[in-house]
Amino acid sequence: MYKTDGVVLRTRNLGEADKIVTVYTKTKGKVVAVARGARRIRNRLLSSTQMFTHGRYLFFDGKTLDTLCQGEIVLSFQPLRDDLDKMAYAMYLCELVDVFVEEGEPSPEIFVLLINSLKMVNEGQVLLALRRFELRLMKCLGYHPEMHHCISCGTEPEAIIYFSKEGGIVCSHCKPQFSTTHIVSRGTWELTKRLLDWEWSRISILHPSAFSLVEIEHCMRDYIDYRLDRPLRSLGFLQTLKQF
Repeated sequence: MYKTDGVVLRTRNLGEADKIVTVYTKTKGKVVAVARGARRIRNRLLSSTQMFTHGRYLFFDGKTLDTLCQGEIVLSFQPLRDDLDKMAYAMYLCELVDVFVEEGEPSPEIFVLLINSLKMVNEGQVLLALRRFELRLMKCLGYHPEMHHCISCGTEPEAIIYFSKEGGIVCSHCKPQFSTTHIVSRGTWELTKRLLDWEWSRISILHPSAFSLVEIEHCMRDYIDYRLDRPLRSLGFLQTLKQF
């Protein structure tokens, strides 16, 4: 038996009234557990096992799946479930953690990153939250994009700056070695370094342009896709929303 804080990343139905819940926990990493009766209206686990909920959970170890037997809500994040756009962005954050993190590999830094990013989305700072989350998650996982020196020759770019999905920035001289690159403005380059290196307490002073956030989005989309075995389902949902 163990008790830990966690965020609900994903749920799916099991039988007539149960749920299988994927929770990213502070001390145990990603945990997949059965929540018995959690779909019944009067069940005590109904509210604490909803998507995005930050709760304090009690689990029992199991041979195949653990059992979630108690849940106390710390932050419900109900507005994320009530707003379709915010819900789509929150699903994207949760899916990134779900697909990149293996079970039983705890990272307090990723846990805090997820909580703070959900808070920013909840408060309407959506695009900044997503770009910061993508960059910092890659850093936590050891896929840190190199943003200070060319990944080929090690020099600092002086004129045009390029970004490669294979590892980070590339100078003009080395660009022909890479199949796909994005041109990055100097302002975007500086913003990316700050998003990677600054702590949360300093992020609030940033006021990035929409142009820079779009540039980072294009770079990180290729960078993340290059490291995935399959497309993210939440991206299809986001694209559908953007069309309307």
